[in-house]
Amino acid sequence: MDHFTRFAQAYPCKNKTAKTAAEKIFGDFVLKFGFPTKLHHDQGKEFENKLFASLEKYSGVKGSRTTPYHPQGNCQVERFNRTLLAMLRSLPEIEKRDWKSSLSKVVHAYNCTRSEATGYAPYFLLFGRQPRLPIDLMFGLSEKNQSSSHQDYVEKWRTRMSEAYQLASRTASKQAMRGKAHFDKKVHGGELYPGCRVLVRNLNEKGGPGKLRAFWEDKVYIVKERKYQDSPVYEIHPESGKGRIRTIHRNLLLPCDFLSTTEPKVTTQPKRPKKEKEEQRHADSSDDEEDWEAIIHAPLQHHNMESDQLIESQLRAEAPEFHPHNEDMQRDCIADGGGPVQQPTLGEDMEGLGEDFHPENMNSGDESHQSADSDPEETDTSPRRVRSSTYLTEMHWTAVTTLRHQGAHGAR
Repeated sequence: MDHFTRFAQAYPCKNKTAKTAAEKIFGDFVLKFGFPTKLHHDQGKEFENKLFASLEKYSGVKGSRTTPYHPQGNCQVERFNRTLLAMLRSLPEIEKRDWKSSLSKVVHAYNCTRSEATGYAPYFLLFGRQPRLPIDLMFGLSEKNQSSSHQDYVEKWRTRMSEAYQLASRTASKQAMRGKAHFDKKVHGGELYPGCRVLVRNLNEKGGPGKLRAFWEDKVYIVKERKYQDSPVYEIHPESGKGRIRTIHRNLLLPCDFLSTTEPKVTTQPKRPKKEKEEQRHADSSDDEEDWEAIIHAPLQHHNMESDQLIESQLRAEAPEFHPHNEDMQRDCIADGGGPVQQPTLGEDMEGLGEDFHPENMNSGDESHQSADSDPEETDTSPRRVRSSTYLTEMHWTAVTTLRHQGAHGAR
């Protein structure tokens, strides 16, 4: 793209090697429009190589580069790429498959359209006349004031182009000032001077995923100089003195004079021989196996002990004492004028107990029988006392029988 006229050319390429770029620029563009004074690019590998360096040297073309990760330095080409993609997107679906055949037509339409930056079409500023388009043929339009001779044509062309260039320059300057005012509204940083300590924006893929990556590099740089008087581009070099000089735009620099000048010391452990590492690994694995066995067997032993204690406690449990209500006991015990009622025997229940039965332990049962056989005058024949003793004996052995049956089922 021509910087002044905004005249653009686009070439479809299968790759972007140095040889392909050299063929398109020096083998096609230069032969049509002549050698340019300066070739401005974005530091791509297809331009930064020995082939282009030799061609620029032999043709007298100066090389110019943008700053790293700053596409605004080549804004005209970037803006043209955006417009070109929008125009190709408007093609029908069938023609999008073969967009290469439509590329030259779309670029020609762009060159014949009036630009807001200059006020003229790029085609007119380059060739000094308006292009003859199919729409002119449809409406039967023809060019007026045709020159009668070559000298007349040259004079008219010179006058016409002089006026067009002046208007285009004023319009471009006005648009540039408007863009600068809009950009300065969001600018908060000040100027940098030689000796200032700065950090560089981290735009590499190192340092983790994009969302967790640090915004700034960990290395501190020192501003060496400013490239030009009003230029936002600076040359910086590492504070430690180890590293190359970098040319960075001001948008990618952060002043950091507040940071400490001493670097934190990183302690590293001495390397151990391989034999010690293997022995330590073997010792750690054996300790882990012993701990694992202790963890597995300890709960099993504890569980077995708890189950044995639970069965033993159930077999040795004693039945709680039974205290019937006074009114119910009097109603059941007093019959036929208040005499004592015949008590049921426990013979049938005690036959199923086997050898574990010891009648000498049944004090309450013995006392109840003795009180029934003794003289009524010497013993207390209260219906309450006799009935209570009998009930206690019966409830005790019933509870013992139930617990023994539960223990037998648990053991199974």
